[in-house]
Amino acid sequence: MTSRLRLLDRTACLLLGLALVAPALLAYDWRYGVVGSYPDTLRTAAAVDVVDSSWWPWAFAAGALVLALLGLAWLLAHLRRPGPGSERLDASDPTGRLEVDLRSTASAVADRFAELAPVAHVRGTTEQRGRHVLLVLHGHVDPAADADALAEATATCTREVAAAFPDDDVRLRVVLESPRRRRIRGGDDRVRVR
Repeated sequence: MTSRLRLLDRTACLLLGLALVAPALLAYDWRYGVVGSYPDTLRTAAAVDVVDSSWWPWAFAAGALVLALLGLAWLLAHLRRPGPGSERLDASDPTGRLEVDLRSTASAVADRFAELAPVAHVRGTTEQRGRHVLLVLHGHVDPAADADALAEATATCTREVAAAFPDDDVRLRVVLESPRRRRIRGGDDRVRVR
């Protein structure tokens, strides 16, 4: 997620939170009179006149359409986009352009990490972070894994990626999760006592 999108998310969450908390505080204050005093009876004649007017359904529909489009734009902004597919190498010159397929490289590094470390289901993806490309390895730790073996495998793969990309434009990140739970056949993992 880019920093601009993150800032937009935080601002929108703050505004939405304020929009939800403000009426609740107003209702609380109306009930208990902590800050101000309010009439005991609400007069809704003006609101009824607006809702009964001929333009209200059109304005309501336009507002709903705008909110739907904003929601759709919000969802599209948060979709995961695939990381960069290739990287131009420094050895490129006017006689030719050299590129490396980063997705294949991420997959190969994931296979190499799976050979070295006690992990399962390792997959490699790419992400763009500023001017750097990250090769991200996601895997599940084997239940009997040794922390030293994980650290050594990570260090080995990091060195190999650094040697393959000496200009430091491509880096490695390893994300390991807890072991996957094995499901009992039939999809029911509860213990029954009779």
